[in-house]
Amino acid sequence: MIEVLALAGAVSQIAGSVSTAIKAGKDVSDLLPSFGKLAKLETEIQLAEKGRHKGPLGRLTSSEEEGFAIAQAKMKHREAMDELRSICHLYGPPNMWNTVIKEQVAARQRHKEMLELQANKRDRIFWLLTVTLGVLIFLGSTGIMLWGVNEAVNG
Repeated sequence: MIEVLALAGAVSQIAGSVSTAIKAGKDVSDLLPSFGKLAKLETEIQLAEKGRHKGPLGRLTSSEEEGFAIAQAKMKHREAMDELRSICHLYGPPNMWNTVIKEQVAARQRHKEMLELQANKRDRIFWLLTVTLGVLIFLGSTGIMLWGVNEAVNG
C-alpha cells in the first residue's frame, strides 16, 4: 500500500542523497539503485494519481489532502529530476544521464507491473468476497422467506 502523504518527503530525501554523492564524485554504478528508488516513487505517484493505491472501498473516501499530497509529490519529483539532470551533466562522467534514464525506465516498468498486479489481485479478492456475501445473503433471505411461508401456511 502506498503512503501518499510520505511520497514528497521520500523523493526529496533520495534526490538530496544522490546529488550529494554525485558532487562528491561517487561512481555511477553505486548510485543506480538510488535512481531506481526514484523511478519506483514516480510509479507510485502515478498509481496514486489514478486512485489505484487504495482498495475499492478506500477509493470512496479520498480526501483533498491526498490530492494535494499527490500534487506535491509530483512537483517534488519533477524538481528533483531537473536538479539531478543538471548535476549529472555538470559533475558526472559523459553519458551518465543517458544511463540513468535507461535504468529508470526499466525499474519503473518492473515496479509498475508489480503494483498493477497487486491492485488487480486486491480488486479481484474484493469482487470475490462481494459476490460470495451477496450469494449468502440471497440464500439466507430465501430460506427465511420459505420458513415464513411454511409457518404462515402450516400454522
